[in-house]
Amino acid sequence: MQNIDPVKYLKELKISDLSNTFPISRDLETKDLPTTEGIEQSFMNAKSIVSFVSEIDGQRRDDVLNSVLLAQLAANKLFPGDDQSLEWYKEFVNVLNNIGWNIQAAEFTHFESREHVFDIQNVIIDILLTAFGGTFIKVITKTLDAIKGLADSNGKITVFEKNTHSLSKGAFQIGLAKVENEAVSLQIGTFLITSSNEIKRILFFKTTKDKTSLDYCSRTGTLNEQIYATIRESVVEKLGGKVTEFIAEVEI
Repeated sequence: MQNIDPVKYLKELKISDLSNTFPISRDLETKDLPTTEGIEQSFMNAKSIVSFVSEIDGQRRDDVLNSVLLAQLAANKLFPGDDQSLEWYKEFVNVLNNIGWNIQAAEFTHFESREHVFDIQNVIIDILLTAFGGTFIKVITKTLDAIKGLADSNGKITVFEKNTHSLSKGAFQIGLAKVENEAVSLQIGTFLITSSNEIKRILFFKTTKDKTSLDYCSRTGTLNEQIYATIRESVVEKLGGKVTEFIAEVEI
């Protein structure tokens, strides 16, 4: 495995914005994140949904949100096209591995529905439950229910939808951060969808297996906080105001 200097790597890393930004709260400074200790929280983070169990502290929440956003914007720089989702995801993982995360190797699996008609939300929950267990599902189910309750006109869901799919192709990630053995752990599922039906709400549509193809990948990563501490402030500086443009809290 090639040794990467995270400081040099970050300095040379190029990032590119997504097309749409979340409505910005006037209560926040441009580099602030609305993270709160002691409670479960969930955030839309560019093309991902990232949730936290109550035990994880505020600095670690910021580290997870910032590093996940950085990796997405870097992947978007190299692979912005709807037909480049697999390459985008590989670069996303590569960036995380180069800035202090140790992300497990894993391959995509094609979802085969037993039923002719299936509901994407139920499939997501089943896949994540199988991969990560009940702790993951408790918070994620609350998050999906909260997002489902947002009106179509809500600015947050409108932006998330535009950033995650076109009419026929979509890609999104759902992750949960917690602390295991005194280290930050991120369990993350990635979903790639292609459909001959128009995709309107990517997390909540019913479809048939002859019309829609779903591939998924589940991984767990651990953050080396000693490595990340050497670039934490540089990550914040590189992202600047993008943290409030591409990260929005979901009330759960």
